[in-house]
Amino acid sequence: MANKGGEPAARAAVRHGGGPVAFKDAVDVDATPVRPPTELAAAVSALPAGVSYGQPMRCYGGTWVFESWAQGVVAMHRGGLVPRAGDVLLASLPKSGTTWLKALAFAVMARAAHPPASPDHPLRRLNPHDCVPLVDRLFAAGRDAVLDELPSPRLMCTHMPLSLLPPAVADGNSNTKIIYICRYP
Repeated sequence: MANKGGEPAARAAVRHGGGPVAFKDAVDVDATPVRPPTELAAAVSALPAGVSYGQPMRCYGGTWVFESWAQGVVAMHRGGLVPRAGDVLLASLPKSGTTWLKALAFAVMARAAHPPASPDHPLRRLNPHDCVPLVDRLFAAGRDAVLDELPSPRLMCTHMPLSLLPPAVADGNSNTKIIYICRYP
């Protein structure tokens, strides 16, 4: 996507010294190659199955996840999410303040490129979910390659617990910051 001057938004933000760019402005998800859905099908079909509130679930690493997201969770945990120095990962359970946290973190991190009063601030035209990608959903759809297109520092979100994050992210050696929010949903 290009800004008003015709320059790609991701490059403009980096050039201006700003933090992360709005995900929807930086990448074209539909143009990204899709990981074959059968790649991890055998691993997922071997996981314990259940149903919660009418939703099919699979248990992976002691955590129940939506069956539709199970392949993505397995792919992400097995090293698919490669951290970069300076990455920020927002972590929350669903319905516990994720949207609010995405908006707040994006506004703070992108303040240099987009001052709060700026009329072209991405949060004035985009939903916080369009600014900060949910990596769980990208991996589940096989579209995780878009994360490589984002300039550093990347701001991402997950609903996975620390135990299901790739060891390279969770061990603390990657210089990835994890911001965790919780409340009783």
